[in-house]
Amino acid sequence: MDTVNSEQLEEIIERLTTLERKLDWVAKRISRDGYPALGSAERPQPRSAPVASQPDRPTTLPTSSSSPAAPPTAQPPRTPALATYPPAKPVQKAPAAPSHNAPAAVAPSGSTGAAANDPFSTRPIRQKRNEGNIGRYVLSGAAAFLIVSAAVSLIALVWDQIPDGVKVGALGVVAVALVAAGTIVNQTRERLQVAAATLTGTGGALGFVAVIGATLIAGLTPVAALGLMVAWAFVLLLVSCVTAQFFTAVISMLGALVTVGFTTWQVATHPEQAILAWSLIDIYTVALAAVAAILPRFTPRMRLAPWLPTTSMVVTGTVLLTGPSRLLVTQPLTGIVLLAAPCAVLLAQAYHSTRLLAGAGAKEAAGYEWAGTGIIQALALLMLASANGVASSTRNGMSMAFLVLACLATAALLPQQAASPWLRVVAPVNLGTVLCVAAAVFALNIALLPPAVAAVVLAAVPVVRVGYSAPVLVLPLFSAAALVVGLSPDRSTVMLGVLAVLIGVLPTASLEALLAPPPPHSEEHANRHLWLSAGMWVAAGQLVLTIPRLLDRLVPADDLGGAGRIMAPLLAGALALALAGMGAFTSRCSPRMLVSGRRAGQLAGANDLHTPLVPTAPPLAWLGEALLTALAVAVLVRADSLDFPLLAAPLVALALALVVVGGRMLLPWLRHSVVSPTVTLTIALSQSLALWWSVIILTGASASSLLVTGVVLATGAACIVIGFRLRATTLRHYGLTLVLLVVFKLALVDLAGQNSLTRILALMVAGVVCFGLSLAYNHLAQEQADQGTIGTSPADQRSPAGRGGAPYSR
Repeated sequence: MDTVNSEQLEEIIERLTTLERKLDWVAKRISRDGYPALGSAERPQPRSAPVASQPDRPTTLPTSSSSPAAPPTAQPPRTPALATYPPAKPVQKAPAAPSHNAPAAVAPSGSTGAAANDPFSTRPIRQKRNEGNIGRYVLSGAAAFLIVSAAVSLIALVWDQIPDGVKVGALGVVAVALVAAGTIVNQTRERLQVAAATLTGTGGALGFVAVIGATLIAGLTPVAALGLMVAWAFVLLLVSCVTAQFFTAVISMLGALVTVGFTTWQVATHPEQAILAWSLIDIYTVALAAVAAILPRFTPRMRLAPWLPTTSMVVTGTVLLTGPSRLLVTQPLTGIVLLAAPCAVLLAQAYHSTRLLAGAGAKEAAGYEWAGTGIIQALALLMLASANGVASSTRNGMSMAFLVLACLATAALLPQQAASPWLRVVAPVNLGTVLCVAAAVFALNIALLPPAVAAVVLAAVPVVRVGYSAPVLVLPLFSAAALVVGLSPDRSTVMLGVLAVLIGVLPTASLEALLAPPPPHSEEHANRHLWLSAGMWVAAGQLVLTIPRLLDRLVPADDLGGAGRIMAPLLAGALALALAGMGAFTSRCSPRMLVSGRRAGQLAGANDLHTPLVPTAPPLAWLGEALLTALAVAVLVRADSLDFPLLAAPLVALALALVVVGGRMLLPWLRHSVVSPTVTLTIALSQSLALWWSVIILTGASASSLLVTGVVLATGAACIVIGFRLRATTLRHYGLTLVLLVVFKLALVDLAGQNSLTRILALMVAGVVCFGLSLAYNHLAQEQADQGTIGTSPADQRSPAGRGGAPYSR
């Protein structure tokens, strides 16, 4: 009783405080018509009387505008009841202690605090009330638990003496009585909402217990029990809307979960009833989803009304996860329909519920809810389709059903406006959910990779429309799963892998074209070029590596007289040359730039072959040279393994082209060999080794033959001449080194087993050649020295930048 009186006293104080603030606010508005909004100490007083010390009170202005000089009439003080009952907690602390007859909760009129601007604010009192509600909820829950425990103990004590019908009937009557009492208390006693929720929640739980007890001990048929539990769940949901209590909706959700669990147990116990039982569960799921979607429109008093569809989504997700695999074994087509129906309902609920939550200001919760939907789909697909005894055709049908439903959910996002905040939250999450479902489909059957990649492509469209560039990288990365397909011995499966790679790589440029501009100063704005460049590199790797790998598995080596072995390396090399020529190894190159040809012929860090923009070769130039050289080595290895030089000739030519194009990326820095001799040595070594290996492959000669020796000697001589023409000292020294190595090889290795006459003639010829090279080297060196010191024209004295080189000293 003391608690009730205290609460009533608090309510009276709160209402009096609110009334007092309203009066102050009205007085301030009236005073602005004649006087500025000053503090109470600065308000004008009648001129005929001295200013008396009295509490702040609002004044009234003359009603007639014809006599402005008439002083305002002072109002008598307020009723002491309004001034002597301060609120339980002051709304705003005054800068000075108020007088004994002034209200403590009223801020000065000149105050700029929140309470002065909002005279109807009762936030502190509400906070105090909410804090008190915590204790009341806890105590009410404890009371409900003790009461239920006492009832259970009493029933257990006299259980054997009570007939089964009386047990179940009494429990049902108690459940209905508690729900009815809770509803009545909710409608008639506004201050007993916690007790009302406790009554309805306890009665709802007892109702489900009564139905289950009737099935177990009173002989109630499972179908009738299912109908009663479904009806009781709907009753609780309606009671939740009438009483505006979300707690009752939670009890209804728990009861629905009990219903699903009961049906699952019934199907496991009586497999012959699986079709009927699960058909009823699907009908219940659809009805519950429809009711939960409609009720938020008719429950404006419930603060958590947007969360009502979420309660039904929990039930639908449970139905999807607990679907019996016996349906797939005994009735494949019917089982696919009955087990895929909850998936369709769950996706429709996710679309509706996330929009409600986003509209209520819970956009992050909407994203998590959509993500949970995708995870449940993937788990259900793996659990149902991987069950024992399920045929492969049934497994594929179930996988395709889930994949089609995921695509339909994505298609529902396409008509949405790109500027919608809800779409900005849901679209990336939907891409993740489709990736989960597609990965589950691929895990069940690798031959389903093409439709899985196509579903990811469709899910990527809304994401790029709202301004996120990550799908440009995610799509080719997901299609890289085709490498696993290459392990299959089935040629048709390998062909499907090639199709999946093409589906994942070709739309990247189109997705980039659909990209919306990123918000300024956002993370997407700062990192977009990284996502696009990474997407271009992954797509290029798929074309150059994955497709030739699958093609190599697709075409056996003995087909076409062994010509099948050259198709994959020819395709890889040709694609690599095309990508390099289109500017793949330039800075910030994206798929769209690559396809459009805007970077064709460009080099990283240089305007052309003679004008570098930076003093040293950039990392992209080194990367391009390394990758193309490595690919050339792989092509030469395949060419060396062929038995016919005629078949190896195209591969040899392709390898030489790859090496030349790779060296071209470093060519602008060749003249600066003093600054960076590594560039010269890299170009010279890669191209020299490729040339010598090509000669060995085409001629079949050994590395110690005179033919290879002559080729090496010619290479050294060419390096010396080209080094003088380009003024590349490192290249000249490389040529001299080759010549010296050839001389020692000729004297110590090639002619070691020859007779004396042949040895003498060979050494003599080699000596003459070296003498001629010495004369030429001396002549060219002297000529360059003379041009650099005397007799030079102004054109010869230009800087390297004027001669077409870079403006950097050598």
